[in-house]
Amino acid sequence: MRRICALVLCLCMLGGTGRILAEAKTPLRVENGMLQPVFTVTDMRSGDYTNEGSDILRFCVWVETDYDTDGDGKADLVKAFLQVPRAAAEGQYKAATIYDPTPYAAGTVNEYEEGAEPMYVEKPFDYARLEEPGEKRVPEGSVTTLEAAARADSEQWNYLVPKSGAVGFNTADNYDYYLARGFAVAVSCGIGTYGSEGFELCGMKQERDSHKNVVEWLAGDRVAFTDRTGRTAIKADWSNGAVAMTGCSYGGTLPFSVAVTGVKGLKTIVPFAGIANWYDYTNSQGVAITNKTYYADSLAVFNCGGTFLDEEWNEPNPEYGSWLWQISRDQEATNGDYGEVYEMLDYTLDQENHVNCSALVVTGMNDQNVTTRHADQMVKTFLKAGKTVKLVLHQDGHNNLDDLNVNGRVWQEIMNEWLSHYLYDVENGAEAFPAVLAQSNVDGSFKAYERWEDPEMLEAKASFTGDTATVTAEGLGQYVMDYQETIQNNLTREDQEAFYRGMPASMAAVYPLEVAAGTTFCGVPEVRVTLRSTGHEEYEGMMITAVLMDVSDKGTFPAYRTHTDSDSLVPIRWTDDTFVNVDPKEPGSMKVFLQEETAAQCVSFGWTDLDNPGMGPDSYEYVFQEEGREAGKAYEYTFYMQPCVYTLAEGHHLELRLMTWDPFRVFLDESFQLDGSQETELIDYNYSFTVDNTALKVLLPIQKEVPQTR
Repeated sequence: MRRICALVLCLCMLGGTGRILAEAKTPLRVENGMLQPVFTVTDMRSGDYTNEGSDILRFCVWVETDYDTDGDGKADLVKAFLQVPRAAAEGQYKAATIYDPTPYAAGTVNEYEEGAEPMYVEKPFDYARLEEPGEKRVPEGSVTTLEAAARADSEQWNYLVPKSGAVGFNTADNYDYYLARGFAVAVSCGIGTYGSEGFELCGMKQERDSHKNVVEWLAGDRVAFTDRTGRTAIKADWSNGAVAMTGCSYGGTLPFSVAVTGVKGLKTIVPFAGIANWYDYTNSQGVAITNKTYYADSLAVFNCGGTFLDEEWNEPNPEYGSWLWQISRDQEATNGDYGEVYEMLDYTLDQENHVNCSALVVTGMNDQNVTTRHADQMVKTFLKAGKTVKLVLHQDGHNNLDDLNVNGRVWQEIMNEWLSHYLYDVENGAEAFPAVLAQSNVDGSFKAYERWEDPEMLEAKASFTGDTATVTAEGLGQYVMDYQETIQNNLTREDQEAFYRGMPASMAAVYPLEVAAGTTFCGVPEVRVTLRSTGHEEYEGMMITAVLMDVSDKGTFPAYRTHTDSDSLVPIRWTDDTFVNVDPKEPGSMKVFLQEETAAQCVSFGWTDLDNPGMGPDSYEYVFQEEGREAGKAYEYTFYMQPCVYTLAEGHHLELRLMTWDPFRVFLDESFQLDGSQETELIDYNYSFTVDNTALKVLLPIQKEVPQTR
């Protein structure tokens, strides 16, 4: 039976229920500064599902965009799946919306997971064509949400994805905790994804704006339709106009990209492991950090179910194939440098003047997929805009924090408190959340820090023998191949520290650093070096690498470690701790991250190009250098390392390693078959450089730890 709670306006511990909830009678209930469960969440995956008798109404709409990217003459429509409390649709209150823009949710085209090349059409593509607006539709009538929900067909979200057979809108089930408490939930995967129109344009503004348009519809400023014919309009008549965007990975990227537009209605974002600009996903300070320097085409194809000319995904759109070919070639041509193609894919450029919302940015310090540099860029964009922004750094890899025990509280409660404040004006002190909340690498507790920007920089003195050290790439490829044979598998993250520590002295310069035990650094470490390159100036993209490593003086120590690239997660343990989840009668379980024994732990990485000396911290500085370097001439470089929060425990010391190319990011040496036989020949990429040890500086950012008030 459908259950609607009576008016309960309890005062929360840190203030009242909030302006929005206090303006009218509402079934919502606020206690301890956050919304409490009041609705029963029915199973959206039931084979005979209908909205009749359900506290939660489910239906789809198609939001009209401003672009005709597929060139069919009409503005593209994007599909959005809505889950709305019936009480809001009936007018008992206005609901705020949690919006997940994850493109994967509609259904991925797994056939092209390994690359987009089979869909390429080698024909130049003019990006300006994507600006064409297309004809807007004129609706013939309209319906209310209640009318649309009564007609809704569950196959609009319970479909099976072509070829893979996966279920559609596969992230929509993740938000039952919030639905039970009276939030509405929207999932839209953007233009070009399955069920939507247009081209999937990974990272480009047309993709971003399609999600912005969904926010505009939720805020009452854009038209949407009940189906793709565009005849019947529908408004978000249940919405209070307040939207929070959240998601993980690609789904964490899009909230930031929309936030920098300043769109009305977007009150806050909570991105997990999101990308701030696509240059830094595959490049770093002028050098590619992957062997495949182009990537947007591959990820676009993986999500391009809406671009095919047939429902079975057998007939690709040739115009889309032309775009794929063009953007892959444009990215490849940069060879690690920042160019015009990356300007189109960079959300950080002069955008701070447009930001008009708050942000709770979350990322894993062991994430080998989307590095912490992106969270740093997001935070600094919001700081420049003068908007509220908080940073949460945890010890997991590429993941969100659902069910995690955070100092005795489950993550969902922390996020609920944040969303209750920014979407319903609940006065709970959410803005007093610490500027930085970071999980300790020593004991797993979360500690608060005063700020992220402008840290004090502590110089860590380096020990060395002799005034210079020469590092070469010669033989590195063979060392990698030999090492792989000893471990009898591919080079994995579990082998990383042992690999680095076992490198021959000719391939790595190692510097013990004077850092007192108990020191915690919080921010972006900097490594400043003066190098003379020796020969092989004809190479382009000569990676130089810096690694900060924690080494135990007495055997092994416990550390948080991801296992492999394909499983970039830290092991977990479910505890006896519980929390109020969806149904108060069925409490949820909490998890903690587990440490494993290791003799060393990589703390932070930096990569740059021998061809880009003297550059600063901003990615756009690393453009192609017309004037080449002179062999043997000294140049200054700064590695702006991956941001981190790390405590050096008693009995440990910090080491810096300087190397050429990093085999955990690229493999520069090439092997190939001779005359069709199984024999291989290794081509050595054998550049080298000499370090001026006397000029070496390692600067560690120090922030003040502060008591937690929440």
